[in-house]
Amino acid sequence: MLFIFYIKIKHMEKINYNSGQIQIIAPHYSVYLYTHDYAKTLVGIVHDILSKKKRWDDPDYLARMLFCAMIPPKDWDSETGFGIGTQYYVDTNLLITIDLTENFISISSFGSGVDNIKMDMEDFVQNFYNSAELE
Repeated sequence: MLFIFYIKIKHMEKINYNSGQIQIIAPHYSVYLYTHDYAKTLVGIVHDILSKKKRWDDPDYLARMLFCAMIPPKDWDSETGFGIGTQYYVDTNLLITIDLTENFISISSFGSGVDNIKMDMEDFVQNFYNSAELE
């Protein structure tokens, strides 16, 4: 048991507390949208895009809408800081999962102690964001 605790402590040292991912689960695949430095903006971005209630049934377009909103205009020409992938990075602080097959969203943040808040997407749009205490 001490060995597992040691591994977790070593893993914590590698976490980038500014990084985050949005996972979009579709019927036959998952895609991950990554930011190296702007994790604090992701909950607001997800809320803004989902509040439009467009493309909830189209994971490809929803992913594009989210990814475009993630990148500040000053970073449009940058070759680092953002990415699109097929895997979760274990050194990421924030993970927001949007499951389009089950219509739910979950939020986990290693650094803040938030562990797997899970709710219906409609509930997230209507209630969660307005009552959340975000830094």
